[in-house]
Amino acid sequence: MEMDVEPVKITGSNLLSQINKMASELGIDNPQNVTIVKLEDTDDPNKKTLELVQGSWENSAPWFVIGKDDKVYVLSSLEAILHLIKSLNEAKYENFNLKLEKAILENLPVDFNDVWVVAMSEIQKRLSESKNKNLLDIDIKKLVQEIKKHHPNLFMRLKDFPFQGQQ
Repeated sequence: MEMDVEPVKITGSNLLSQINKMASELGIDNPQNVTIVKLEDTDDPNKKTLELVQGSWENSAPWFVIGKDDKVYVLSSLEAILHLIKSLNEAKYENFNLKLEKAILENLPVDFNDVWVVAMSEIQKRLSESKNKNLLDIDIKKLVQEIKKHHPNLFMRLKDFPFQGQQ
């Protein structure tokens, strides 16, 4: 089940409370102490100033920056961004594996591990032959159906099971 996620819009007169609420949802301890700064224009088009609105300059948690038209940005360390990207990639890989597992099980494998090995081999082959190295572009259900077509011995067939009423 895929969910459409609406982008968060922080606007209006209660910007600070909305930012604090968002900081809390991001898992930031003590969101009332999160650093919030306001970005202001100066006479020099190459320079802007930051005004501390809440928190402290020494805070290592992500900073929230209020820009023009009360648009809110998040300023974070490169280390934190890289950690986030790593976590997202791990989640993507785990999600792909779960979808593959489900697709295999839905097709009644004789031996799940045998089908998994064939599927992973086919996935590696496709990725090596493709310019696009994105796992998400592989249609998992179609892949398992192709494996079933080319290796029918790896899957059970319902007609091979005697059901009540069959002779």
